[in-house]
Amino acid sequence: MMHFVENKFDKIMVLTVKGNLVQKEETDKLQARILGILEKKLNNVVIDLKNVSMITSLGIGGIIRALRTIRDEKGEMKLSGVNESVKKVLEITKLSEIIEIFDTVDEAVKSFS
Repeated sequence: MMHFVENKFDKIMVLTVKGNLVQKEETDKLQARILGILEKKLNNVVIDLKNVSMITSLGIGGIIRALRTIRDEKGEMKLSGVNESVKKVLEITKLSEIIEIFDTVDEAVKSFS
């Protein structure tokens, strides 16, 4: 079961994902959450993946879709808390070259300033 926790830091939304990004249903939920954040006029987003242990190509697609949606609104998206197995997938798919990845939420939030 996947769910999300939102925490706002000034004009930056931190979206903590709890669960795995492996099925279309989960990536659709992520996209719906991103659209909800953008409706709040917050277009700088940190997606915290510390509670995500598994990601598939569908999950990668979901992250790319979220990134495109945010950049279309002149915003930026960063990732934090990525474990080793998820980080390997991000590196293999070259996603780590287009999205900044930080060890902690604090580092990711500070990188916006």
